[in-house]
Amino acid sequence: MSKYVKLSMFLAEADYAFWEASFKEIEEILGFSLPASARQYQAWWANQMRSQSLGWQSAGWKTAGVDLDAEKVTFILVGENENDEQSLKPAPLTILDAKLGLAANFGVKLEQIEITIRA
Repeated sequence: MSKYVKLSMFLAEADYAFWEASFKEIEEILGFSLPASARQYQAWWANQMRSQSLGWQSAGWKTAGVDLDAEKVTFILVGENENDEQSLKPAPLTILDAKLGLAANFGVKLEQIEITIRA
C-alpha cells in the first residue's frame, strides 16, 4: 500500500473537480511531511504514475500547475465517472511532462533536455 493512499482517499471522496492545495494541506491529509524534492522540483508533481503521483492519479486526478514559491499545487479531476473507461486511462503525456520526468530521473536541469520527434 502506497504511503500516499490517504491523498487518494481524500481526492476520491472530493465533490469538486478543481482543487488548489497548499503543501501544508496535503501534509495534513497525509499525516507526514512531503520530501524536500517536492518543494524543490516541479517534476516531483508530474503525472507519471510514480509512487506519489499514483496518490492523485489512482483517484482520477492530475496536477495542472505547481507554484513552488507559494508551495501550492493545482489538481483537476480527469474523469467524473469512475466506471467510464476513459477516466481510468492516464492523461496523455505532454512534451513538458516528458521533459520534467527526464530532468528528474537524470538529475539535470529542464533546459538541458531536448526532445526530437521524428515522424
